[in-house]
Amino acid sequence: MLSTIFESLFVSQNIVHVGAMLCLLGFLFRNQLILRLLVLGGDCVYILYYYFAPEVPLWGAIFWSSMFTVVNIAMIWLIIVDEKHFSLPASERKLFDLLVDLTPGQFRKLLKAGRQEVTAAPLVITRENEPLHELYFVSAGRVVIEKGGRRVVSDAKTFIGEIAFLLARPATATVTLEAGCQYCVWDSKALHSLLDGNSALKNALSAAMNRKLAEKVAQAGVLSDVIGDTLEAPAEEAMPLKKSA
Repeated sequence: MLSTIFESLFVSQNIVHVGAMLCLLGFLFRNQLILRLLVLGGDCVYILYYYFAPEVPLWGAIFWSSMFTVVNIAMIWLIIVDEKHFSLPASERKLFDLLVDLTPGQFRKLLKAGRQEVTAAPLVITRENEPLHELYFVSAGRVVIEKGGRRVVSDAKTFIGEIAFLLARPATATVTLEAGCQYCVWDSKALHSLLDGNSALKNALSAAMNRKLAEKVAQAGVLSDVIGDTLEAPAEEAMPLKKSA
């Protein structure tokens, strides 16, 4: 009986039900790639139905189903590109591996909004109690942190200035990058504009900041008290970072 049902479905007059079932199955998935692949299959079946089932092909329906198919193929390609790691040079891959919360596509957008630099000489990037208008991520090299008369040298692979970026407050430490430091820097205003228009990237970057903040907290001794702008923030000021994750 089951075989009879399947045979009856795959005749020209009934394959519309196959297309409808594929679309329905697609809408049951949250995964965008699976959803679009199933809907794409449904659209292809609809095209066959509109051509073979009526006495005269329904060219209007065929045209619009073809348009849906083309758009779906384009979106499937963008999803695949967003999830794949190709086209990342070695220098960018190193930074990407440190920002594990971002997809390759999100990482490319973030990287495009900033610039990568290597220090030829020691470079002061933040000064204690002074306004900070950039967000930094140090991917390699030694960082000198000075706060309240204390000085610490660290091989930090982390954000510098994330709380200043999120809360628009002055830096709470003076941070100097030693010669040979590799880092990425973003203008705070431009980055805020980018994130305001891309909620997925905003959530991913917030998650990355939370992860790096947790790593800072986990470090022992004086370093955990002074590195970056984050650990001296009062509990009530740290809450927005958690909310945005």
